[in-house]
Amino acid sequence: MMHTANGTSRKRMRGDRILRLKTFCDPGHPVNFKGSSFRENVSSLLEFGCRAEGWNGPGTNCWTFQLEVHRNPPACISLFVVEELVEMSDSLRCHHCTSIGWGRHMVCNKRYHFVLPSKKTLGRSNGPNCEVRETSLLAAVGESRLMSVRGELMHGVVHSNGFGHLLAVNGFEAGSEVLSGHQILDLWDRMCTGLGIRKVSLTDTARKRGMELRLVHAVAYGEPWFARWGYRFGRESYGVTLQMYQRSIEALRCLPLCLLVPQYGTTSRELPAIIAKYQAIAGHSLVSLGQLFMFMMELKDRLPPDAFTTVDYHRITMEPACRWSTKRLEMAAQVIVDALKRANFKWVSRQDVRDAARAYVGDTGLLDFVLKSLGNHVVGNYVVRRMVNPVTKILEYCLEDVPGGNPSHCSHSSSGDTVNVRMRMQTTRVQVRKDLIYLYKCILLGQNLRPAAGIFTVVPTAVRYILDTKHLLKDYRKEITWENAVMANSTIKLLCTVCVRNRGEQEELSQPVTPYEVLTFPGHATLGDIKTTAERTFKEIYLGLKTFTSESIVDVACGDSELILGTIESGNRVVVSGLIVEGDGGQDMYEGGNGIDGLVNCACGVKEDDGERMLNCDFCNVWQHTRCVGIGDGKSVPPFFLCTHCENGISLLPSLLP
Repeated sequence: MMHTANGTSRKRMRGDRILRLKTFCDPGHPVNFKGSSFRENVSSLLEFGCRAEGWNGPGTNCWTFQLEVHRNPPACISLFVVEELVEMSDSLRCHHCTSIGWGRHMVCNKRYHFVLPSKKTLGRSNGPNCEVRETSLLAAVGESRLMSVRGELMHGVVHSNGFGHLLAVNGFEAGSEVLSGHQILDLWDRMCTGLGIRKVSLTDTARKRGMELRLVHAVAYGEPWFARWGYRFGRESYGVTLQMYQRSIEALRCLPLCLLVPQYGTTSRELPAIIAKYQAIAGHSLVSLGQLFMFMMELKDRLPPDAFTTVDYHRITMEPACRWSTKRLEMAAQVIVDALKRANFKWVSRQDVRDAARAYVGDTGLLDFVLKSLGNHVVGNYVVRRMVNPVTKILEYCLEDVPGGNPSHCSHSSSGDTVNVRMRMQTTRVQVRKDLIYLYKCILLGQNLRPAAGIFTVVPTAVRYILDTKHLLKDYRKEITWENAVMANSTIKLLCTVCVRNRGEQEELSQPVTPYEVLTFPGHATLGDIKTTAERTFKEIYLGLKTFTSESIVDVACGDSELILGTIESGNRVVVSGLIVEGDGGQDMYEGGNGIDGLVNCACGVKEDDGERMLNCDFCNVWQHTRCVGIGDGKSVPPFFLCTHCENGISLLPSLLP
């Protein structure tokens, strides 16, 4: 396989290149992103992609990138970038923008889809079957306009103004064969950073082993699973505000364990045993539900896999880093096992094992190499276990008997440590996962337990608030501030937007109609250049501004020939006003369209469309959540519906009823 070299030569950029997944979109891989906008950077990236030959999708263009997951064994995946011309699309508007609160953004000229298709999506075709790929990808593009998409490994869509949505992430849990959810999110995060994307929204519905990750991670870490990549509370759903969300998390995390047993111990025998077991394993006091969940999550991640194999010394000697013979490797491994046996089968830190073995093996490089190679491997009659202590964060080793071999030697440890050592040696990832699921169902979901009392009455409400908080947001462009928009290298950077009015109207719109864009000018540029550049830039971005003609700069009375220097400071915000042809600036040119803003009045307090399922009253046309009026998510909407207000009003007029 050929790997990419840094540089920007256009002679070396065609589709036979294979790029490394772990570095894709890092600086120089495959290009140094120097543009001040997403449009400039994505154009630079697509120059290194392979243009899909025979692509006939209407209003779309497609490029592919081959990404190497690992070399040995060789494995590659294809990243597809589909450019969609919105004017030729079946649907101009984006429902995801409405859900996250961007309904007042103008419709952009282009949308870019970044797709890692699954084998199922591509019809399990490994060859260059362009027809299969095209049909599948066009179907994915079409579904992205809806509120749900199919099972792609990753699907993100970015509007040409730099605002985007992560629509799908499907790792091993969802059937991926080569990429985990962490790897997919790492790739997406690098792409967003390199391409200069401004903001990205997502709807957090991630599940694992039947558990909602946004609830489990909120209890364990005080934040959603996506927070490790910078995604935070984005928008209210069902009237749940940021303050309500934070208080709900704190209420669950602070539940005292000492009160859980009296509350639920009489109806659940397992609950007291689980709490006692992990308090003993921790070796220190776990006092709250949040501490217990966090300890169990970290313990599960650091425990070795349940399966183990015999050490293959011949394979190890074939590794490039190995410079020792098989005989010396076997001797060093036996010395390490003997040192662990002398520790009475307790968990021993890596440094202590190394120091004990050095009395018999003077080659520290050999010891380090063997210690690195051992971990859940059989050496003689023992399994060498390796894990990171979840309390001290230190790498530790321990011996176990091979299943079916001699009885456990845990009884040889000192009386004070016997229970702790036995529990740690017998606890596996599977067992911790089962215990975690049991606590999740019993405490958080309240299954098979008696009704909550006292402080535990807050649990159902707090859980509902956390599960209702699904719209997350990450701002990638916080750095677009005065500090980095100052003049550098004889250039001037300004933050610019526009406000418009139709021809024949005298009154301008009071608010700008677009987000601010960074415009760069040479030191000798004039005010007229601001108007010209703004007109060209915003025509390029927005469909509704294709007839925009700039007139003046708001609050600047100087002529077009005046230099920017001395008139407007670099880093300032400027607003360019202008005209559009009547009709081009209508409601259809906004992502939310006419929407249902102003007609939403739900009992939960929501006053605008939040992307959740709604229905409207057939009498007053006011929209409400189906859940808030007693219609479950799995139930169909009735053919005729009256809200409570109209129903009560009509009941006061019996003469109007048949």
